[in-house]
Amino acid sequence: MKIIISKEVGFCFGVKRAIRLVEDNIKKMEKPVMMYGDLIHNKEVVEKICRLGIKVIHDPDKAQKGTLIITAHGISPVLKKRLEKRINLTLFDTTCCMVLAVHRAAERLKKKGKKVLIFGDLKHQEVIGIKGAAGRGARTFSSKEKLLKIKDKGRYGMVVQTTQDLEKMKEIEKIDKKIEIINTICRSTRDRQREIKRVAREADTVLVIGSKTSANTNRLFQVALRINKNTFFIENEKQLKKEWLKGVIGIGAGASTPELTVNKIIKKINEKKNQKN
Repeated sequence: MKIIISKEVGFCFGVKRAIRLVEDNIKKMEKPVMMYGDLIHNKEVVEKICRLGIKVIHDPDKAQKGTLIITAHGISPVLKKRLEKRINLTLFDTTCCMVLAVHRAAERLKKKGKKVLIFGDLKHQEVIGIKGAAGRGARTFSSKEKLLKIKDKGRYGMVVQTTQDLEKMKEIEKIDKKIEIINTICRSTRDRQREIKRVAREADTVLVIGSKTSANTNRLFQVALRINKNTFFIENEKQLKKEWLKGVIGIGAGASTPELTVNKIIKKINEKKNQKN
């Protein structure tokens, strides 16, 4: 049994930054401290952050005083302006710079008189924020089939959720050259998807590690599964199955998966390997 590991594991820049900002500034924040949604899509990390004295809320109207943390996924600029007007509330913004770049791209298209299309997951926190930046008339779609149903495509410009599937994006780009497309898939996503493809080709079994709520991890799983049918999605070492542990085992992980979680899984695999020997 042999293990090969993606070169792209551990937190991405945006996740590292969000966690560091919160941990470094929590003591200075006005109480109560609330967080609008999960800081990142990893249950273990969110629970650890909340132990610092932070309450997760899903309704911004519940934040009337104290500090409200905006997560790495960002929020609609319209909502942000509304929250900034609350006299007793301080916003602490950890929005990833890559997400803000999508907001700016959507705003540029809007200023050019384009209606904005967003290729992304309709209910994802990041996409909801992008739609707010894109303004009235913005439309979100999640598949090639749904884009084909949109008429008069020349009126539109397009931006993309930062964690979208690169292969699906290539298919989207071929549909209609009249659409002005700004491909805003972030570098970390591109690198991770490229690496998981390599791992999937070289391994007998692929383990993609991360939270089920993580968009980028789900994408990695789908990318690997297209190449290697023996691809499995796991969140921790307790979910390892004995029948997977043979031949070459490939490992990849989402941008919000702690390196510690990956190391625990590798340790468990090596323990099983040594038991066989």
